[in-house]
Formats: sequence, C-alpha cells, structure tokens
Amino acid sequence: MNFIIDQKLHDYYNGKVKQIFLYLTDDCQLRCKQCLYKPNLIFQMGRKEIPFEHVVMLMEDFYEMGARKVTFMGGEPFLYCNDSDKDNPEKFLKLIEIADQIGYKYLRADSNGQNPVEYYNFPELKKLGDLSFSIDGYNKEMNDPLRGEGSFDKCVSAIKEAVAGGVNVEITSCVHPKLVEYDNGKPNIIKMIHFAERLGVKAINFHVLFKHGFPMDTWTGDDTANLPEDWVRVRDELDPKDFKIKVRIPMQFITRGEFDMKPGYYSYCPVKLGERALIHPDGQIRVCSGLISSKYYVGRFTDTHLLWEDSILNEVSDHEMEDNTPCTNQSKCQEYGEYVPVCFSFKPYQKEFVWSNLLSWDKKEYEKAGKC
Repeated sequence: MNFIIDQKLHDYYNGKVKQIFLYLTDDCQLRCKQCLYKPNLIFQMGRKEIPFEHVVMLMEDFYEMGARKVTFMGGEPFLYCNDSDKDNPEKFLKLIEIADQIGYKYLRADSNGQNPVEYYNFPELKKLGDLSFSIDGYNKEMNDPLRGEGSFDKCVSAIKEAVAGGVNVEITSCVHPKLVEYDNGKPNIIKMIHFAERLGVKAINFHVLFKHGFPMDTWTGDDTANLPEDWVRVRDELDPKDFKIKVRIPMQFITRGEFDMKPGYYSYCPVKLGERALIHPDGQIRVCSGLISSKYYVGRFTDTHLLWEDSILNEVSDHEMEDNTPCTNQSKCQEYGEYVPVCFSFKPYQKEFVWSNLLSWDKKEYEKAGKC
C-alpha cells in the first residue's frame, strides 16, 4: 500500500471494492440545472483537483484491495491539470495509460463533450471500455435549456468524432419530465434511444431525476424532477430487447408489495456491499452518489493516509447494514405513496463488468428471466 490505511477503512473495502470513481477536477465548462455537483464546481475546499501523484497512489491501493474498474470524472476530466494549456489534456490521457498498466480491466470516462473536437480522437481513448458523453435530449431545444446554449451541437460533434475514431462511445442521459412525456402514444425517451442508435454509440445509460429530500435538491432545478408514478409508467413500457444498442434502465421505484416478495434482491446497496469508492479533490471518499456535496462520507485521504470517518458523518452510521431495506438515503425525508425507492444503480440484467457477470443479487433473477 502507498498510503497508511486505517484498519476500519481497510476492513470495509478489502476484498469487496470492485470499482472506483475518480472525480479528478472540480472544473467544468457547464452549470447544468440538474447537476448535483454544482457546489463543488463553484466553491472548492482547499483544492480543485486530486494531485496527480495521489491519483496514481489511489488507483494502486484500491486495485490492491480488489477494484478492477476505474471511472474518470469531474467536473470535466479533459480539463484535469491543464490550466496553463487548455489544448493539452496530457495528464488525463497519461492516467488512462497508468490505469491500464496497473491492471484495471475496465476503464471508462465521462465527458460533457464541450472540449475542442480533436480531444476526442487521441489514441489513448481507445483503451477505454467506454467514453460516456452526457447529453439530455435528442435535439437542442430539449437539451440546451438544461445544459447550456450550444452544448447540444458541441456534444454531438464530439460523439461523432469519437465514434469515427474507433472509441467505444456511450451516452449518459438524465431522464427529465420532457423525456417521460408522450408523443403519438409513445414516451419521448424512445426517441432518445433511437437518437443514440443513429449516432452509432454502443449503449445509452439513463439516470432518472427526482426530488428525494437530499441536500442536492436545494440546487437542482424544480423543472427537472419527475414524479415516481410517471417514471414507473414509462419504465414498464421499455424493453431493452426492442433496441439495437444496450439500454440501461434504472428501476428507481417499486411497490411495497413487490419489495416484500424479494427483499434480498431489491435491497441492493453499494454502501452495504462496500463495492465502490467515489473519491473527490477535497479528500473525501464516498459510496452513495446521492450524498455528493453533502456532509456525509466514509473516509478521506491525506498526503499519507487513508482514514475512516469515525463519527455520525460516516455514511454507514445511518444504514441498517445487515437488513434488507429500500434505499436508506432516499427514504429519509419523504414517502412515495405506494412506492418504495431502490438504489439508483439498481438496473437489472445490465451485466456490468465489475459484477463479474452479475452479483449474487441479480444472477438468479437474470437466469430466471432467460436473459443469459
């Protein structure tokens, strides 16, 4: 280990962690309405980037504890360490090569697509299992009010450049109310999937926007949030087999009756599993993405140590770690009528790499559904 690691943090992660998310920089060209990371983009605590040598040390130490997938994020990762030369994302590209050399089996990165188009044909990007572009509509009239004027056209150009260059491209799309509206009897989200197909990407991954009572609710736009019943109606009409590309669809909500029939299945929770680490420039290490920009985290890194947060601010302190429950964080502040919330990441049958062809919570259901 490069860092001196607190025994509690080691016990929590060792042999269980499967993936890390490195928020390399709190620098971004956009201020999207639905962004839960905006406070970090506007106000940094101490520093706005993870020092390069620390990124390498973190990748090595979490690899030693079991992680095999790394995601480079921000802010915008292409802006990492290039304040003095905005046309040279050399440090970010170098990290891709180092992660590959360490032995990570799946590398990915998230981009807003707002960088110079030539950024997206660097040969290092071909080492990524996917380069995911954030775009929230199938035209600029739908996307730009959320993400900023001109962002749609720039992002589409970047996607086309990456696809043409042989990069593995995916789209990440936030499901806002306009995508669950119906046109000629079909929800607009289907148009979003067909738009992704036409661009030649390999997959589209959806994140559904709600107000949960999280701290982030206070700075995400009121017009970005859906009602649970609207999403459930649309979700139940979608069948991934109907499309030419991989479609990752979150469940997000189910009825209490459904949950009670299979609590061990629906209670999937990264905090209880210890299967991921979200690592931020301010030193905080989190598990649940819903707590980004909040006061909660499981640990932190310094120049020399990986430390467990031994207080009520620790994410695990407010979880019933041994019990099968709906999503703890989404249930804290409000009720959802007949529905209960499940984890954002609960997207059945997606066969994501880090779960080694499905974690135990999904495998039996996957086989039962004849998806194998």
